[in-house]
Amino acid sequence: MSAKRARGGALLAAALALGGAYATAATIQSGGLRITALAQLKPYKLPRTQPAPIAVFIAGHLQSTIGGVPPQLQKLRIEVNRHGLLQSRGLPVCQIPEVQPASTERALANCGDALIGSGQFWANIVLPDQGAYRTQGRLLIFNGRKAGKPVILAHIYTSHPFNSSFVIPFAMGKIRKGPYGTELQASLPQALGSWGYLDRIKLTLRRKYAYRGAQLSYFNAACPAPRGSKRASFPLALATFSFAGRPSISATVNKTCGVAE
Repeated sequence: MSAKRARGGALLAAALALGGAYATAATIQSGGLRITALAQLKPYKLPRTQPAPIAVFIAGHLQSTIGGVPPQLQKLRIEVNRHGLLQSRGLPVCQIPEVQPASTERALANCGDALIGSGQFWANIVLPDQGAYRTQGRLLIFNGRKAGKPVILAHIYTSHPFNSSFVIPFAMGKIRKGPYGTELQASLPQALGSWGYLDRIKLTLRRKYAYRGAQLSYFNAACPAPRGSKRASFPLALATFSFAGRPSISATVNKTCGVAE
């Protein structure tokens, strides 16, 4: 996949959601776990074939239905509809050492020009012989590169109960067949160790920028309505959550769009 152009709208997801008139949600429950994923795109009306700039609002919530701390998420895989376009041509790139370790302020100072999204996270910190602590903090998303390949870097920082920062790299890949065109994959234990159990995120993905006199957008999408129709419903993203010692859980977030005149 080109670092400059990746089909699929990758990150029109990353675990998912948020309100609004055209928000859609998916809730699944299995083995004492409940996962809620929501997503919203703006604007609602988009061109039929030529991708146009969009903003993506994402949120997700992982809950235990039997009480206690939910199990630690091991892997997250997100497949994104191929009618999106991720455009990073000319956009600055962030490297992991620039944001890890780093506070939110330092990460923005070092890589603010590569920022493509921001929001909040909530987590449980489990310390030996001390139980679980609830914490929350800032979540920043950067256009990045790792080992020479394009990645999306999710930077999380909290100051409670102590200053901690982590970076979760999402590897990007191309899907050649089916409704999805791009996949994002991340290993959370590799990034977080045994520090925390992320269970909720809220995120806004939006970035417009200028390059060689042209106005570009990192996130773009078209509305795949058939000829003669002004609306279309389609699977926006398929998220697969993998936990240690139990079957994976998948959730599809469907979306409806309108065709711009």
